[in-house]
Amino acid sequence: MCRTERPGDGDDIDEVVCAAFGRDDEADLVWALREQGAISLSQVAEYEGAIIGHLAMSPVQVNGEDTGWLGLAPVSVWPDCQQQGVASAMIREALDSANELDWAGVVVLGEPAFYRRFGFRPASELGLECAYPGAGDAFMALALKQPVPTGLVSYHPAFDDLA
Repeated sequence: MCRTERPGDGDDIDEVVCAAFGRDDEADLVWALREQGAISLSQVAEYEGAIIGHLAMSPVQVNGEDTGWLGLAPVSVWPDCQQQGVASAMIREALDSANELDWAGVVVLGEPAFYRRFGFRPASELGLECAYPGAGDAFMALALKQPVPTGLVSYHPAFDDLA
């Protein structure tokens, strides 16, 4: 079951994110985004009452301006629950929510073959470029509204601390 993060979920989310990535960096990122009020959508997946997955979406800027676009990151699933459709279910739910909440689009830095199934395509095809060098086609975008802004996409400053 997917749902929106609720108060009190933070510690369980932290555990899932650390376990999924095998390090604390991404969990620290989620905490930093949360503390700075920079998470626009936070989705969890539950199984038998336990949180087994989490994803966050935070606003991104294009050419230094707010454009109503979100960055999808990180997406975390408990290791024993990976490859079972948990991330896919959370992503579909989050994209539906972003659309319903009138966001203009979503960018993600991830595996192209995985994210294409949700409608993402290389961001360069939409005229968007990643602030992180060498991202190439792994930097993907999904427009929810037109027109699509073009230019350099930058994530929240908390991402700068991610190794």
